[in-house]
Amino acid sequence: MNIVELYIQGTRVDLFKDEAITLTDSIQDVNDISKVFSPFTQQFSLPASKVNNRIFKHYYNNDIINGFDARFKIDSLIKMNGSDFRTGQIVLNSVSLENNKAFSYKIVFYSDTVLIKELFGEDELDALEPLTQWDFSRQNNNILNGFKFGLQSDGVIANSIANRNISLPLISLNKFYGYDPTNTITYGNLATDSFFTPLTPGAEPGIRDQIKPALKARLIIEAIQDHYDIEFNMQDEVVNGKTVTSFFGSDVFDELYLWLHRESTASTLPETEPPTFGLEYDFYGAKWNLSNSYYDYLSGTLPSSFLTSNGEFTVLQNQTITIRILLRNTSFDFLFDITVVDKITGETLWTQTNKENNAGVNNTLVLRDLDSGTLASRTYRLEIRTQTPSQTSWIGINTTAMTITTNINGVATDIGNWKSAGFSGSLWPLSNRPDIWILNYVPKLKVLDYLTTILKMFNLTAYTFRGSKKIYIQTLDDYMTLGNSYDVSKYIDTNKSMVNRNIPFSNINFEYAKALTQPSLRFLNSYGLQMGDLKYSAPDKYDGKTFTLKCPSQREVLINTVEYNTTNITGIVYGWWVNQDVPAKTVLGRPYFFFNKSIDTTSYPILSQNITRYNAPSNVSNNGNHTLNFGIEIDEYTNVINENSLFGRFYSQYIVQSFEEQARVIKFTAMLPMNILLNYQLNDILIINGQEYYINSIKTNLTTQKSDLELLTKQSDYTPSVLN
Repeated sequence: MNIVELYIQGTRVDLFKDEAITLTDSIQDVNDISKVFSPFTQQFSLPASKVNNRIFKHYYNNDIINGFDARFKIDSLIKMNGSDFRTGQIVLNSVSLENNKAFSYKIVFYSDTVLIKELFGEDELDALEPLTQWDFSRQNNNILNGFKFGLQSDGVIANSIANRNISLPLISLNKFYGYDPTNTITYGNLATDSFFTPLTPGAEPGIRDQIKPALKARLIIEAIQDHYDIEFNMQDEVVNGKTVTSFFGSDVFDELYLWLHRESTASTLPETEPPTFGLEYDFYGAKWNLSNSYYDYLSGTLPSSFLTSNGEFTVLQNQTITIRILLRNTSFDFLFDITVVDKITGETLWTQTNKENNAGVNNTLVLRDLDSGTLASRTYRLEIRTQTPSQTSWIGINTTAMTITTNINGVATDIGNWKSAGFSGSLWPLSNRPDIWILNYVPKLKVLDYLTTILKMFNLTAYTFRGSKKIYIQTLDDYMTLGNSYDVSKYIDTNKSMVNRNIPFSNINFEYAKALTQPSLRFLNSYGLQMGDLKYSAPDKYDGKTFTLKCPSQREVLINTVEYNTTNITGIVYGWWVNQDVPAKTVLGRPYFFFNKSIDTTSYPILSQNITRYNAPSNVSNNGNHTLNFGIEIDEYTNVINENSLFGRFYSQYIVQSFEEQARVIKFTAMLPMNILLNYQLNDILIINGQEYYINSIKTNLTTQKSDLELLTKQSDYTPSVLN
């Protein structure tokens, strides 16, 4: 009999003697190949002992002040025979009473991988404040350079795939383009049109007003790490003597970009004719916080230490905070917008549009009743954002520019005053700059859905090693190459086993979101199958199931331009993001991932600026080793079929391995020893009487050590994924 212990915040809890603790592990179930991971959860009933009552602070008694807060998960650990087995967190669900006295606490233990979903919650990508480091100015030829070369960062031109962090790819949001050096055509002309929109009233918009930026997918993963304080394996590393290949650090992932297309409406004002649909050029913005670079303490009963050097402050329970900020512009009268955001949570605390500025008169912003909500305390880190119709500046104020008042039960207790000028290191005056704020453009996509979409596209698996909170993301093929082998023949109950026929799929469907652009709908009409999808039917009409994997992102047909009045294919490729209406209208759709290509147009220079290189979306990686199509499709750049599909690269080994004619699902009962229970991974190979098996699932009673094994007969070895 094993000794199973549960620790909550370092304290060993009391368990019922007959408490059954069962663990089920399954990395990828043959009956649902879309499962990324099935992490461990376990429900416990704990006796209301003295130890447990101290931990849960007699939760059943709601009269207790500062008692146990069941809204939050707390750190916990499961040990077996003194060895760490699983780390995670627990949540208290309920308390059972008998004769009006506490009898038991019902809790649920969540392993670390489950907590990703809980951690992200309903947050969308625009909550990822670390992405603001990729804001960039629309001046100094940044937009043109982003289109031609890409940007490393604001004002720094990219010179390689590795440092092309921002791209402005040629995806037209409205105009259709051809290529005609003779300038005969009456629609958009990539040979003679200008990148910039002419200043003539009513002039057709240039390319600059038809495009939006894209951000390297890896940078969003890094922002998720920073924002949620979690860690992925971003590069290859050696663990337990074996090299764990990082998908997020791979060449193929480094070429993947997310197009920042948030809205399909025009970016210009309603009265603008013709409208444009790209970046917004009608505002100038400024951002600042409450740090000592912007505000210096003057006086008051509220001490200067209330604000940390980076501008954070903490509000306690039963306390509210009022902040009064003065802004001054002496240039001219105008209307402006102002927003206040908590950088820690991404929450918008206050916003006002069309606030009036009178030259030389102080504008007053009042944030009232900032509190801790239902928490014992809450820490804020505010960022103030203004948007003005032209480039202008807020000047510093060397008298009181900010007042903070603390209140308890509605009564003011302390007041502190800060100035914004007249001290060393002040960053005032603040210029409202012509910046592109990345968070204004990221798609409306949940953080969890962003990660899940990538996992589905590339058949990735997420897991952790015992004793580590780092989350390892690998292709399933790479993961399966790292397993160890255990001969468990002597631990098997030979009196009982079951051999099941493996139920193969007779039909397999891999589907992107519904096609919506005009080129893609034309493709669908012509070929009867949506671009990028895969529909496979087994050649032998055996009995089987249909499996459908839905990937919630767009895969759209691109246009390779043909020179007007010739048969010359120019290699000038672009996306056209409109529907089939007449006239065609800009569409939104689901998030769009693509490989970025830097296109050499020396043979066919584009636009009146004679541009010989530009960025464009592609369904195929630069070296041709990968496509973003589940099935085999034609490469729009070469007009040659590329067979390196997502299915071929990342799904086929598992499908073939699991559903060959000789494949069987074998079920055994075993009494596995502690060294295996503590150390096995789901990519390990179990050997029983000379036959090798892959693990489909293991269900173990940790107390009795009895395990139910569901195994797949091994047909062949997995080979590592091609990731370059």
